[in-house]
Amino acid sequence: MKLYLHLVIFIFCLSRANSLTCLKCVSREGNCSATQVEVCNPYQDACFFEAKDYIGVSGETVRRGCATANYCRHYPDGYKGLLSREMYCCSSDLCEPVNYHYSHNGAPNGMACQSCIGNAAECGHNARSEPCYRSADRCIQISQRFLPGEELEPIIKGCGDTSFKDTLVAYQIEKNFAYVEQKVCGLRNCNNRSFPEISPGPPNGLQCYTCRDSGNGECARERLQLLNCTGIMDRCVHVISKDRDVPTTIQKGCATETICTSYSEIYYNLMRQDSYAACCKKSLCNGAGGHPGAKLLLVVVVVVGVALGVALVTGK
Repeated sequence: MKLYLHLVIFIFCLSRANSLTCLKCVSREGNCSATQVEVCNPYQDACFFEAKDYIGVSGETVRRGCATANYCRHYPDGYKGLLSREMYCCSSDLCEPVNYHYSHNGAPNGMACQSCIGNAAECGHNARSEPCYRSADRCIQISQRFLPGEELEPIIKGCGDTSFKDTLVAYQIEKNFAYVEQKVCGLRNCNNRSFPEISPGPPNGLQCYTCRDSGNGECARERLQLLNCTGIMDRCVHVISKDRDVPTTIQKGCATETICTSYSEIYYNLMRQDSYAACCKKSLCNGAGGHPGAKLLLVVVVVVGVALGVALVTGK
């Protein structure tokens, strides 16, 4: 028995000795110290370098560690709304998969904010603090809850300018409740609040049609369901694709007025950029056909592109 136990320990130690070694840290620049090293599990055959950025908020976050080559190949990189994600991988000990350089524009303005993009464990009360630059003299905290299948990083913290305002955008599609809450404050590292779960609230008397299209006709008139709206969701919403030839319904449900009144980064982050929302106040006003009195909000790709270009050029 002892011989068997010693053999198991020897095999385990041998497998660890032959394992890949990667740098492991979370920072803005991606520079790990010599002591921030992770010995990978035997099935992990790659070192990853993940870079995340959110346009308008200086929450740039680089995360490094062990992964599998398969995870690297299937990583969902690129832009999703205002969030940018990139993944680089390599397969040798302590390798550097990319020559990454972080730079900021302008001089520090004396403000400092917690800065991170990730989950509650990565972006909690003790998230790292970073200096703010130029006109970004506000601390921003964005907390998000997504519809199933649309999940992104739930927490974004960083420096921002005065264009950011306290905002809550919420909507419910079928049984699924989603929101983005944006908080803004003006003291150093004041974006260190906890992340209480926002509840839909009690019924408010409004009733809307609801559906979520997946390409199988879920939003056909005869398949629409009824939804009792709750809390501050006092509008019926109908989200429609901008396809000029064949405009189609993407989803219907209850929403807050903030999703309907004006274009904002919050709205762009929640909704698809190739769609617009029609909102109305009366029960069941978001049914099939026209929407009398509805106020349309066009998310124009050209305008978004210009806005994002200005943000990138000015460093905001």
